[in-house]
Amino acid sequence: MHDAQGHRDRRTGAGAAADPKHIGRAATHIAPIEVGGVNSMLPIACAAEAGLPLVDGDAMGRASPEAQMVLPGLIGVANTPMALADDKGNSIIVDAVSNHAAERIARAVCVELGCQISSADTVMRGDQLADGLVPATLTLAERLGSAVREAHAAHNDPVGAARTMLSGTHLLTGKVIDVSRRTQGRLHPGQRPDRGIGDDAGRVLELGFQNEHLLATRDGETVATTPDLICVLDTDTGAPVTTEGLRYGLRVSVLAAPCDPRWTTPGGLALAGPRYFGYDVDYLPFRQS
Repeated sequence: MHDAQGHRDRRTGAGAAADPKHIGRAATHIAPIEVGGVNSMLPIACAAEAGLPLVDGDAMGRASPEAQMVLPGLIGVANTPMALADDKGNSIIVDAVSNHAAERIARAVCVELGCQISSADTVMRGDQLADGLVPATLTLAERLGSAVREAHAAHNDPVGAARTMLSGTHLLTGKVIDVSRRTQGRLHPGQRPDRGIGDDAGRVLELGFQNEHLLATRDGETVATTPDLICVLDTDTGAPVTTEGLRYGLRVSVLAAPCDPRWTTPGGLALAGPRYFGYDVDYLPFRQS
């Protein structure tokens, strides 16, 4: 679903566009289009409601703000036909000339239907799943949540537990000192500086985001970029902090974690690298510290 700020579609999932009138066959499985936020949860409910198996994997291994930013696109899978529907019973099928065109059309439809819709798209065959999905990401999400909760309950370091599960690296622990947001085209970009505390005292980390965190600059030096994951966690609980949940004074810990290696290919970077989002920097390969 898109919301009023143009955030990422909450899709029922890759392989879920099931209307035989448009694809000639019924869906046999459902998979999340991304593993971020509610978009990883709605496919579970959809699969249960439809009585279909749920694939343990997703089409990104992260969250991204636009519909064409999926790994199936790298192997030639179209994201249309795309079924869009709102909560009032309105629906539309998008059949576009390209994945980028489908993104623009779907976002315009979303606005006209009240800024919140559901989408089913990116129909795949079973023999395309290995090349088109990131495997076992739902299992990873379950294990990650358990590790963070158990560490917090045992008065251990929940951020450290998340870092270990994600094979990530620490960027900064600090306090949010400002949040700047604006509406620009289809996305909701902004910047947010954090001032370091504790071992990071005296350092400043600035995050650039457009619905998702995309660029991290520490003391003027780029330290992480999309398509690697930049994760902002509540320092005390390890709970994730979304871009819309950022606020002045919040104490956070920022981690970077490696993306699926297919995103670092020329095709992957063309879809979701920092220059696509208008940042004048090249992709910085992930470095674990």
